Amino acid sequence: MRKRQGARRVKIQKSMQVVLTMAVLSGVLVSAAQRMPLMMAIGCVAQEGDQWWLVSATEPVEITEEVPPEPEVATELGEGRLRLIGTLDEFGISNHTGHKVRVKGILIEDNDETRLNLTSIRHMLPDCK
Repeated sequence: MRKRQGARRVKIQKSMQVVLTMAVLSGVLVSAAQRMPLMMAIGCVAQEGDQWWLVSATEPVEITEEVPPEPEVATELGEGRLRLIGTLDEFGISNHTGHKVRVKGILIEDNDETRLNLTSIRHMLPDCK
């Protein structure tokens, strides 16, 4: 009888260790996850070598609404620069060269450049005005 109680106690202790370990790990994973908001900017599409850029770009703004209002065509261009990355061919990026567009995507900033992982592009004007 005592052996059985001792074995049961060991099983419970090991189960508690597993549960505790899982709780700690899940807390670490949750706290390590970074928030990556969807951003929107307006600018002109330009190709430089094999890279695509949004030039004369407005400051990217976070999209907080499920269906945000579309910016006005007359929205003034900015002075920013975003390197466009992702599945650009799927968006027909070359068809927008030299055009004013609205882009949406995930902003990735570091010391060297600011990139936008493109999720949406909308033509606004056939030139950059």
